[in-house]
This record gives sequence, structure tokens and C-alpha cells, in this order.
Amino acid sequence: MSIDPGTRPLTEAVPFPLQGKRVLLLNWRDRTHPLAGGAEVYTWNIGERLVAGGSEVTVFTARHAGSARTGLDRGMRVVRGGGTFGVYLAAAWFLLRHRRRFDAVVDFQNGIPFFAPLFAGRRRAVVVVVHHVHTEQFALHFSPLFSRIGQFLEGPASRRVYGRRPVVAVSPSTRRDVRRRLKLRGPIHVVPNGTAARPTVPAGARSPFPHVVVVSRLVSHKRFDLLLEAVPDLLATHPDLRVDIAGDGPDRAALQARAAELGLDDVVTFHGFVSAEQREQLLAAGWVTAAPSQAEGWGLTVVEANAAGVPAVAFDVPGLRDSVVHGRTGWIVPTGTPLAAGLDHALRELADPRTAGSMADRCRTWAGSFSWETSAERLAGVVAGEIDARRSRSRREASDLSVRVEADLRGFSGDVDALLTRLPQVLRRSDEWVVDGHTLQVLLHGCDQAVASEVMDRLGLALCSRMRLATSSDLLTGAR
Repeated sequence: MSIDPGTRPLTEAVPFPLQGKRVLLLNWRDRTHPLAGGAEVYTWNIGERLVAGGSEVTVFTARHAGSARTGLDRGMRVVRGGGTFGVYLAAAWFLLRHRRRFDAVVDFQNGIPFFAPLFAGRRRAVVVVVHHVHTEQFALHFSPLFSRIGQFLEGPASRRVYGRRPVVAVSPSTRRDVRRRLKLRGPIHVVPNGTAARPTVPAGARSPFPHVVVVSRLVSHKRFDLLLEAVPDLLATHPDLRVDIAGDGPDRAALQARAAELGLDDVVTFHGFVSAEQREQLLAAGWVTAAPSQAEGWGLTVVEANAAGVPAVAFDVPGLRDSVVHGRTGWIVPTGTPLAAGLDHALRELADPRTAGSMADRCRTWAGSFSWETSAERLAGVVAGEIDARRSRSRREASDLSVRVEADLRGFSGDVDALLTRLPQVLRRSDEWVVDGHTLQVLLHGCDQAVASEVMDRLGLALCSRMRLATSSDLLTGAR
């Protein structure tokens, strides 16, 4: 059989995993909320693509000033109720009344989960999505008493309520923290953020002078005060430095005041909320972006900058150590090292046009590894697998191992078309596969190499395949 490289044949014959299913998404805020951030970008992009795949999607979220109680957004029915904390009780009541309307519930945990299993019933599929562990952020934003309550709800209470139900983490760092710190017991799948279409960058748009560009929500855990405090030191070696900060948030006024205190009004420009076109123009001019966060689930703004060819400087913290590939798409600065030192090194490297061009190419390639379509399909596979498991009352081992298999189809003695037809029947819903030329790439989740060998033997591929444990990169980019 002749197969074009990079294609996945029989796509038309393999339906979207949640086609025809009714799915409820529980998320703290909606994308129109004044404080909406990366979690809302994730929920809405995934939901929109579930709709495109044939799912009937309802989103329940908090109601904010000026928002309607119900509405339609990108093909999804949006229901709002409760406020910042009241949303949890409102969602519980909504689920108790309407749970029979849904085949599955996706519970997006933003520090405090919705505890959907308590209200969805034992037979209904529930998958919890965790962006990052909030232990330190509870202490940053709340009093000691409320911080301890938050940590209890995120950890011991979640562990008891969710039991062995599947968990989706947006990065390997989050997966590690969910297992080690929260000690959740269910299988954990990595489904990263996607990226928007690659921006169009006009030729010659890069600034002729050192230029740091940040496009982000301005909140305390992003620690952009560290960027401002690094600027005076950077000006000593890069006197033409310019810093553009685009985005809004509760910390904007304090950051502007701090910039004025440091005498940076002529160096740092705060743009506030910008349009997509303005964002592309700012990123096109940038040399580097900075991500001095305390921790992230992934690092969406970093990869969005990468899509424009802009590398990043970030601290070695959860999420960012996954989204920044040190030396290839940016630089990871050891915790405790001044941010100014990392940015100074980056700016010196990027002063060479050839180095800057090579890194820009690598950044775009890395960002191109992620798409919302792929992420939605991967999450849908996890949910569909849980629907099947609930119906059959079967459970799986919560193994954190995944195995990558490469099978040379030229060594397969059977009918390749028949093999590719059998794959969806043999593999789990959450497993991934793609054909690249004469090579079948398979990513098997929740199993070790012994189990993977049994799967390949069932497919008749044991003699023409090789396998290894999946790396963090494999978990992020999938079988493609």
C-alpha cells in the first residue's frame, strides 16, 4: 500500500470519539469574564472543536456583571449561575437536576474542583482537567485559614471524591504534581494547549534594537514586577532596550506605578488589551519574551510567542520547563538566578541575525506541533474511553507509563488496509496513531512495554516494530 508521508488514512472512516454525545463542561469563568485567562482559552477552544466533531456541548460557568443567564457561543450552550464561589453550588444544583441530559461531564479544576462525581451519579463519565496545582497560589491570595481550606479541597477532598476517575493534565509538569502532590489515583493523560494559526509576519518587522515583548494577563503569580526590576540592569549593557507589555489584569496599575518608580516611562510601554492584529505586530517586532511566573500549567503565551518566531526566557518552574525547550525555543533560567542575567544572555545571543533566524525557525516548528484540533481529539478520546468503561463497569490500572511504537509496514505480511481498519478496534480510545510514509507511529497510554508488546502481537506487528518509553516531548506532541 502506498501512503503519503504525514497522512492518517481512513480518517473519514474513524468518527470523532464523542460524535453524537452530550457533554457538559464545568468551568469557573467564561471567556467574556473580565478576569478570563488561559483556562478559559483552553475550555472554549476544546468545546468549540467538540461541537465541530458532532458533540452537543453545554458549558456551565459563573455569572458576571452584564452577562446573560443563558446564551449560545461558538455553537455551545452557555449557562451561568453563581458568582466567584457561588458557582460551585450553582453547578452542583444544575448537575443534580439535569444530569440525565448528559453522557459525560468534564470538570475543569481551577484550584477548587466542582466535585462533579458527587452530583453526576456513579454511572456517568466524569473527567477532571487540571491546569496546575495551586498550593502556593492559595497562600499568595488568601489568609492562612482559607489557604488551608483550599489546599484541602484541591488535595485530600479531590482524592476522595474523584477516586480512580481519569485526569487530564495540560503538561508533564502538571501530571507529575497531580500524582506526587495531590496524590490523585486515576490514570493521568497529558492534553496540552493548542496554538492559533501561525501569524503573518511582514518581512523586516523585527526591531533593530533589543526588544522584549510580553503579551499576557497581568496577575500577581506572573511576577512581571521581576521583569521591571531587571530593566535597569539590562539598560547598562543594552541602552537601546525597549519593553512592550500588552494585556490587562488586576496588577496593571501596580506594575505601571512600579515602572514609574524605577524611571522606566521612556523604556516600558503598557498597551493594555490589544487586538489580534496589534498583538501580531508587537510580537513581530520582538526579540524575546519573558515569563517570570511562579508556576504555570503550560505556558500558552510562550508558545503563542514562539508561533511568531519569538523565543522565551523563563524560570525553571512547572509548566514553563515543558513549554520552553532550553537552547532551542528559548532559555530556562535556574530558580534563584536574577532574571536580568537570563535576559542579558538571550539578547546577546539574538543580536546575531543568523542565531536569531535559526531560533525563530525552531520556535515556529515547535509551536506548529500543537493544534486545538489535535488537543480536542485527544481529550475526546479520554472522555469516550471513560464512557465505555462506565458502561461496562471495567476499570484500568492507573499506570503513568506510555510507550511509543514505530512499526515498519513494509515488514508487515498481512493486508495493510485491513490492519488500519482494525487499529481503532484494538487500541484504547485514548491511544494515538498516525501513518508517516511506510511507518506506523503509535502512542499507547497507561501501559508498560510488556503490555505494548502484547498489543503489537495482536496486530501482527511484533516482528516489524520497535518501542521505547514515551518522553515528555512525546506526551506533548502525541504520535504525530
